[in-house]
Amino acid sequence: MRKLQAGLLALLWGLGILAWAQEVVVYPGFAEVKEPVVLPPSAWVYLAGERLSRIAPGSLRLLGVEERERVFQGTTVLFRYRGEGLATLRYLYTGLSGEVFYTLEEGRLTLWARLRLEGGTLEAQKLTLIAGEAPLLGMAEAKGLPMRALAEAPSGESPFGLFRYPLPPGRLEPGTTELPVLKAQVYPNRLLRHQGPFRTDRFLALERGYRFKAPFPLAPGSLEAVEEGLFLGQALLPATPEGEVAEVWLGRDLEGRLERSVSLFHQSEKEATYRVETRFKNPYPYPIVLLLSETFPQPFRLDFPEATHLPQGYRMEVSLKPEESLTLVYRLTLPR
Repeated sequence: MRKLQAGLLALLWGLGILAWAQEVVVYPGFAEVKEPVVLPPSAWVYLAGERLSRIAPGSLRLLGVEERERVFQGTTVLFRYRGEGLATLRYLYTGLSGEVFYTLEEGRLTLWARLRLEGGTLEAQKLTLIAGEAPLLGMAEAKGLPMRALAEAPSGESPFGLFRYPLPPGRLEPGTTELPVLKAQVYPNRLLRHQGPFRTDRFLALERGYRFKAPFPLAPGSLEAVEEGLFLGQALLPATPEGEVAEVWLGRDLEGRLERSVSLFHQSEKEATYRVETRFKNPYPYPIVLLLSETFPQPFRLDFPEATHLPQGYRMEVSLKPEESLTLVYRLTLPR
């Protein structure tokens, strides 16, 4: 039996099955590692070395046998168990973490994986990146938020659970590795928007953005936009399931702006009604979608049939052709 076991062990080594990490699932703040091992009867010593300091306490275990005891001695671990033969050494490793980010260049969306490895080289026969909430107790204080990608999302959390991305197997070197994972042409709509409290300024700034249907599940992460060779900025892409509409906003637009004029239309002892005119011309040689949303002091009355009325104000969306002009007029009544 022992000769057969020794022969099997030699064969597995020859096939490269006993590389340090065979199956690796990478999370935003740590990784789950599964290593195949061939165990002798009753007891085995795991020579962990320096990586033991990066294994989350309580996560080290042997799968495939019935454990009876673990004894930690410096950088080694003595396992006692019932059984022998093929098994799996599993642990959570804080020396490896990952996140997703995106590039949007000339309408082509690429999802990238960014993996950070501390410690020795890692061989992964199966490699998966998970973006989503999987907390590791104690790590938030020790290493900063393990859910960095989700913490940076606009809502601070994702209602969609975990996003799973299979990665090409291979060798990970210490440092940072970035891999393109998924690509698709998305044909985004170009957006300009103004939102906020009612203002009487002559000129109102607009924010530039994109809207597109998610070609695959989009975990929250940063996005870099390039158009006609020009870098337009970075923004946070919210979590978006496949087939749903994603919006990303790049900050203030340098070309477009609203022009506004406000005049008194009627007043009484208790209230005043104002005529508000807003003008806009699409400055670009391509179509855009204009999004407007304003809130007003309470109480108010609004005469604006083209818009969708809300308890706090209104919102509307208008598509404009290249260099097309638009004039909107509404009447707003407020207490004096």
